Amino acid sequence: MPWQTPILSSSSSLRSLLNATKSLPQIAQIHQHLAACGLYADPSVATKLLQLYADAGDLPSALRLFAVIPSPSVFAWTPILALLSRSSLHRRCLSSYRSMRFAAVAPDGYVFPLVLRSAASAHGQSRHLAAFHAEAFKFAAEAVLSVTSALIDAYSKAGDLTSARRAFDVAGARDLLSWNCIIAAHASVGLLKEALALLDFMISDGCDPDLVTWNTLMDGYCRAGRFAEARAILHQLARPNEISWTTVIVGYARCGNHEASLEIFSRMMHAGSVLPDLDTLSCAAASCRHVADVSAGRAVHAYGVKTNDVGAFYGSAGAALLLLYAGGSRTAAARSVFELMDPTDVVTWNAVVQGLALCGRRLAALEHFRAMMSRGIGWNHATLSNLLPLCDLKHGEEVHAHVIKHGNGGCIVTEMNALIDMYARSGCIRAARRVFSSMDGKDVATWNTMISGFGSHGLGEQAIELVTRMVQLGFKPNAMTLTSALMACAQCGLVDEGIELFGTMPREFRFSPGEEHYACAVDMLARAGQFTEAGRLAGKMPTARVWGAMLASCRTHQNVEFGRMAFEELVRLEPGNPGNYVTMSNIYARADRWNDAVRVRGMMEREELMKKPSGHSWIEVA
Repeated sequence: MPWQTPILSSSSSLRSLLNATKSLPQIAQIHQHLAACGLYADPSVATKLLQLYADAGDLPSALRLFAVIPSPSVFAWTPILALLSRSSLHRRCLSSYRSMRFAAVAPDGYVFPLVLRSAASAHGQSRHLAAFHAEAFKFAAEAVLSVTSALIDAYSKAGDLTSARRAFDVAGARDLLSWNCIIAAHASVGLLKEALALLDFMISDGCDPDLVTWNTLMDGYCRAGRFAEARAILHQLARPNEISWTTVIVGYARCGNHEASLEIFSRMMHAGSVLPDLDTLSCAAASCRHVADVSAGRAVHAYGVKTNDVGAFYGSAGAALLLLYAGGSRTAAARSVFELMDPTDVVTWNAVVQGLALCGRRLAALEHFRAMMSRGIGWNHATLSNLLPLCDLKHGEEVHAHVIKHGNGGCIVTEMNALIDMYARSGCIRAARRVFSSMDGKDVATWNTMISGFGSHGLGEQAIELVTRMVQLGFKPNAMTLTSALMACAQCGLVDEGIELFGTMPREFRFSPGEEHYACAVDMLARAGQFTEAGRLAGKMPTARVWGAMLASCRTHQNVEFGRMAFEELVRLEPGNPGNYVTMSNIYARADRWNDAVRVRGMMEREELMKKPSGHSWIEVA
């Protein structure tokens, strides 16, 4: 039997009915009944009905009702502001607040948290936080605990930690929420020492930390790469929730340690006290993809489908699963996942394009891009990032033309960088240079890509000139800039220029040269026949990668003596790498030193390096 509106015989029965109503059909039926009876002319009744529409998320109905309320009070404005803020309509929320103030309605402690959240979230609006703070002080709302917490949170999201701390310090009273907000403000930007000091003050102030506090600190530790401390907190929690587990799982995955991420996920599953949510499952699926563990990925897949809404699960984890299966040559499974994902979502198509690339099906990936375009699905920078590395010059020009035609005024920087790389890789350095020169907004990656392109085409002098221009225009070279420039110098024999860059760039721009830079410099010196200098430089960064570059150069130049020196270092550093033995044996063989070649082969046999180890699975997922 359909729900019926009862006869409202008194104001008490009306309030009781409004308090019990939740669903939109009921709200609309009551609204109609009140309008017919003329009962919602009372502003308090209309305001309560407005609150019901806002709580149900019906913005159009809420706005229509609000428009007919004469002289709405702050109690009528509050649900409108709350719904706009909750719906991420932050600019509209701020505009409505200004309309409220223009109508001379005084805000209260319930209004300011909503406005502050929107000011911190709306692009370009955080500069108005100080003005809202001043208004909160003017209307004596600053002393309200919820407003204090909102101020701390808003300032920290806007990157103004000094103002966040000032708002906290001047607060007349503090509760658990305000303590958690100020601790999170410091932990989220890596100020863990300060966050831990605040934790001590919090405890001494008589406020006991809760699970939110510990989760916040774990997140801070993970962002700082201090996973031992994060895991220690996780182990000490009597009842960690899904956020506790997910914080550490995602933290490991974010820094690329997917094995550890899956280990924590496996522990969570075996503990059985908390069920993983969609974010956790999506992260686990992505980690399975990165470690190429199809078996564990299938377990995550089965569990996710079993315990979640299928559409929601594939919307969250589908892309990672598709790439996992494609990378493992499980094309049928990858296609099944694709068919269950949202066909109107660009993420779905990006995943299938990248998945086909992993399977080596370049032309099929390009065909799917065309199908995506024919269906009117908008591409994004990830689409081109996945697609352009697959393109030869013909297909790359086709994609470029499509971008110019449908790109709403041009590409973003990452897409232009991908185009530069595509043209340079395809042998068309002039087209790459044209794209580079046409860009209004360049980033450091743009300069690095063009420098690398010049180097790959033997245009070392142009690459060095570009480094100089980059610095003159105020761009700060980074580690990748140095790598690209050193490779250009190595390929073009510009040893003096390369050594000067190697010595001055890290010092001037304050980054430490890594093993990839030493490997490039060693290769550059060895290519020029300067093996003594190359060996001396390799000794300053004695890693397998650097000595491996030395050995490879010795093979190219057939330098037996320095090759033997590099090989001995590599045997000490990575005795289980058969490639080093093969390279040294070949160097000896080409020099007609057959006894030495046989001796090196014998070393491989003694180390049992000629047998390929079998794969194994090491993770269980419940």
